[in-house]
Amino acid sequence: MLASSAAAQHSAEHAGHGDQPAEPLTERRLFQSDMAIMTGMLPRDPMAGHHMPGWSWMVTGVARLVLNDQGGPSGERDVESSNWNMLMGHHALGGGRLTLMLMNSLEPATFEEDGSPQLFQTGEALEGRPLVDHQHAHDFFMNLSATWRRPLGEEAALWIQLAPVGEPALGPTAFMHRASSGENPAAPLGHHWHDSTHITSNVITVGGGRGPLAFEASAFHGEEPDDARWDIDGGDLDSFSGRITLRLRGGFSAQLSHGHLEEPEELVPGDLDRSTASVHFGARGDRPFAASLVWGRNEEEHGVSESLLLEAAYAVTAVDQVFGRAEYVEKDQVLLATKALPDEEEPHELDTGLGADVSGYAFPHALDDAYGDSPVSAHVFVRLRWSAEKAHHM
Repeated sequence: MLASSAAAQHSAEHAGHGDQPAEPLTERRLFQSDMAIMTGMLPRDPMAGHHMPGWSWMVTGVARLVLNDQGGPSGERDVESSNWNMLMGHHALGGGRLTLMLMNSLEPATFEEDGSPQLFQTGEALEGRPLVDHQHAHDFFMNLSATWRRPLGEEAALWIQLAPVGEPALGPTAFMHRASSGENPAAPLGHHWHDSTHITSNVITVGGGRGPLAFEASAFHGEEPDDARWDIDGGDLDSFSGRITLRLRGGFSAQLSHGHLEEPEELVPGDLDRSTASVHFGARGDRPFAASLVWGRNEEEHGVSESLLLEAAYAVTAVDQVFGRAEYVEKDQVLLATKALPDEEEPHELDTGLGADVSGYAFPHALDDAYGDSPVSAHVFVRLRWSAEKAHHM
């Protein structure tokens, strides 16, 4: 918690020109670790006035020990740890600032293999089957990036980020970094409609802005991380996204983004188009209250689905906090009920018919006493015939 508190204070105190934090700055502040703020991917410098003749280093992280008890027939009980650690260094370079970031998580070891139990959660796969009622562990490498920011006066800047593992310009700040998530250890059920691309392979992002407005575009590998959580996946630059961000005075901000993901899911063929929009209050973690309203829409070959999230957190005292979420998510009921992906095709056939037959026989006369001299047999029937083909992604 010391590292977390230091990170929140650092980003608040260096909020930059025009982004005025709530006054007075008290200890009743919510923790945030927005990577855009930390790496300086903003028009107004969040570290304005902080001179760096050499390297400036920062470390922050979170670890929770959790008793997780999910009720009902589909629920499980587990003792687990959600965690991550971030190491970041800044250095002046070429009239701007270079930021190197390394972010790791030990969740591949502190979660069960199929992830953290969570009712109605879906997304990603394990050993060729879908993960249902579980939130997957984060990869060991959550971020590995280099960002260069070039100021254009006090109100404008350009930036570029190269990341073998990073976060493209798509969606809001990831849930575990949002001030409005508070201390909530669980991922939103709409995670894969909003911010699931926060761990993505081979990301290139370019952006710029002036004053409260910023524009960004990214190229990246669209496939979601595989179930080998300790390595770096890599992949071609086959997907793209764009985002517009607005940061206003008084603690309000908003973003609008769209992305095209090439074959993102291992078990579901086809591309995905994702659109998101969100409005936030207190996102900088510089005040005791923060809230987010997030909408997401996924367009896939098999249909369109949407998700809406409202979450908020409030620091009652410097050490006491309340938080909560309300969600509406359109999810496949067959997947939730069977824990298997819906069938690609389910052709059902039911044929009916009427029929009859007549049979005559020829046999030796020695059998006449047993069968008669010319027996005749017949059938009259009603017939039903059915069939069903099922092709599971299993």
